[in-house]
Parts: sequence; C-alpha cells; structure tokens
Amino acid sequence: MRPKKRLMIILSFCLGAALFMSTAFADVLSKEGYDQFKDAIKNTATRIIEDYDSYTSEVAISVKDNDEVLMSNTLVSKMDSANGKSETISTEEYGKGKKKSYYTYEDTTSSIRKDSDQSVYYVSEYQIEREVGNTHNPFEDEEFEDIEKIFDALIGSLKNHVIVEENNDGTKEFSGTISDTQIPALMNAITSFCFKQAVSGSEFDDNVSIPYLKDDVFIDSISGSASVNMDGIIDNLFASFILSGRDEDGVEHELTFEAVMKLYNFNSTAVTKPDLTGKEVEKDIIKNIPGINISNKYLGKWKNDILIDENDSYVKIGERFVEITAIDDQYVHGRYYEVYKEEYAEYADEGNKEFEFKIDTNEDMSRFEGVYTSDDSVSGYIWFDDGYVELIIDYNSYRSDKPYKNFNRQFNKVFEE
Repeated sequence: MRPKKRLMIILSFCLGAALFMSTAFADVLSKEGYDQFKDAIKNTATRIIEDYDSYTSEVAISVKDNDEVLMSNTLVSKMDSANGKSETISTEEYGKGKKKSYYTYEDTTSSIRKDSDQSVYYVSEYQIEREVGNTHNPFEDEEFEDIEKIFDALIGSLKNHVIVEENNDGTKEFSGTISDTQIPALMNAITSFCFKQAVSGSEFDDNVSIPYLKDDVFIDSISGSASVNMDGIIDNLFASFILSGRDEDGVEHELTFEAVMKLYNFNSTAVTKPDLTGKEVEKDIIKNIPGINISNKYLGKWKNDILIDENDSYVKIGERFVEITAIDDQYVHGRYYEVYKEEYAEYADEGNKEFEFKIDTNEDMSRFEGVYTSDDSVSGYIWFDDGYVELIIDYNSYRSDKPYKNFNRQFNKVFEE
C-alpha cells in the first residue's frame, strides 16, 4: 500500500510549520530575519518556476516512534523545464527493511514508469505532443495573503527564538530550537487537534502505522536549519518536529518527524530518456485530442466487466463504472467505482477503488486527477469516443494488482430500462 496522500500532506505541513517556527523568523533583536526568510521562500519558488531552465532536488522524510523508524522516504527529481523533461526516483521503506522504489520519466511525447518489484516498463505515448509549461506558483494565489496573516498571528513571539547569520559572501544561515514551554498554547491545541483528526492511527503499510494518540498530545520540540545561497535561494533545509502523547492503553509515545531538502545543479541538470532496448515493455497510446466537443450526451453511467482467469477460463466477478456527473464550460466531473459479486468480495476488500475526478478541458483534455475515498491520489487518462468512453488508470495509482491485469479500458453506455 502506498502512503496515504492526506498523511503526506499533513506531514509536509507539520514539517513546514516546524521550519517556519524554528528557523525562519528573526534574529534575536529585530523582525528583519523573519521577513528575510519569508522573502527567501517566495524567491526560491519564483526562481525555480520562472527563471531556471533546470535543477535537481532531493527530499528525505522520516517518521520515528520512540526511536523506531516507521517510514523513510527519499525522492530525487531532475527537472528540465525548458524541454519539458523530468525524471524521478522515489524510494520507500517501512518498518524493518521492507523497501520499494519507483522510477518515472516524462517528456512532451511520452511517459515511462517502473516499480522495483516488477521487470516491466510501462510506456505511454501521446498522439499529440504536449506543450511545455511552467508550474503554478502558489504564492501568487490571492488566498495566500490571508493564510500568511493567520500564520503570522499564530507564530507570535516565536519569531524571537531564532539565530540568523549573514556571511561575508552574501549567504545566510538560519537555525533554532524551540521547546514545549516556549510554544503558545493555541498553536499546541491546533496541532493536537489536527494530528488526532488527520494523522493519528494512519497506516503507511499493511503492518506499519502511526500510533493512535488519544491523551496528552503536545509538541515536545521543534528545531531546524536552512541555508540561503548568494542568489537568495534556499539550497539546504532541515526540520525536526517531535510530538508526544499517550495511546489508548496509556503507553507513552514520542513521534519524530524529520525532513531534509537540497536544491542544486541550477541550469545544469540534464535529463536523458532511458534506453529500453531489450527490456520488457508494455505500451499504451494516449489519444490526447485537443478541443474535442464534449456534450451532455456523455452524462450518466458507462460500464464494463471485471474478469479474472480462473481454471483456464475467464470469469466475470463484477463491473467497473465510469459515471459522468456534470459537464460545464471548463470541467468534466465524474466518478469511478467497482461493484463485485458477493462470492468475489475479497477483491473489493483489497482496497477502496472508488474515486472522484475532474478534467480541465482548457488544458490537457485527456488527463485526469482524482482522489480515492481513502484520500489516496489517483491519475490517468480518459477520452470520449463515438458511442463509448475509454479510461486508463495509471498503474501506480490503481488499488489492486489482480483485476488490473485484465483491465478493460472501454466503457459502454448504461441504458436505464
């Protein structure tokens, strides 16, 4: 099971908050350091998105319970935005030694995916070349100003617990540590509530999960450091966030969330498409047809059969459904779900395969992004042909291996009798 998207978002938020609170605010005597670091964050995002043609990033995240590692994740990404290329290697390890890695390559004409426990490279080729475009900068959103004001108010006097050093070469170093007695009660209460609601008890893998903390949940300490280079870019970052509490049996837990990030090889990162000669390859052709006319005739349910190979015969064990729920000037809204026969309910139990999706018709007409009811992310491709709908779910986002092997991409109209 891949880590839950909601959990990773919450962890990122906690670690981001740790960085803000412990390393990003001000020198001991003034507020200048706080403003300088916020400017460095915004400048880093803007330069990466708008100015640099390429760069490499490394991110490592870990979660420990009483010094026992529950999860560690490393992500190395090479981005060549000028040519629309990217390459990512993600490695995940849960508990004691269960490790898995994922490889992804993308350019304007194709994408390649491979998991470490499989020998197959999954290749998607686009009939029409995709445009090279910049990533959205969240700091340009209108809502960010309000979020920034709320965050500033919550931080309060924590701005005065940081050391900021300015070096002779124009670089800067931020560092600091905050203990539980220095953290405002409101911040502690909000963190405790959010953790209980969204993170506590969440699973990383079948046998590895974050303990469910019920009582006495509080922030034990926050520490971090960050360096800003001569161009005002944050090129190294470390944050540590320690949360304490008791589970339902009264056992004390000290949960440690840590993150490390590095940015380097600005304008010198090269991304090369892998040579798959002699490799085992499964290929799909993605029919991303721009400007296709999607009308209300596609509203409603579309389905196909779920088949398995049983005793050298194909057996129907259920049905897949694509339901188009709304079509407007910009978006196509829908949901995907599966229904299994009672005697094959074990397949449904392997994972929640229901999700909602939305397609932006002003962008890539065939690409969809969605979220399972379990909050895992899902993505893939969908297009509307004459009399039927075709859908492909990205292999890494599908919730079960078994039915995927006989996945039927064509969905036919369901007519109400």
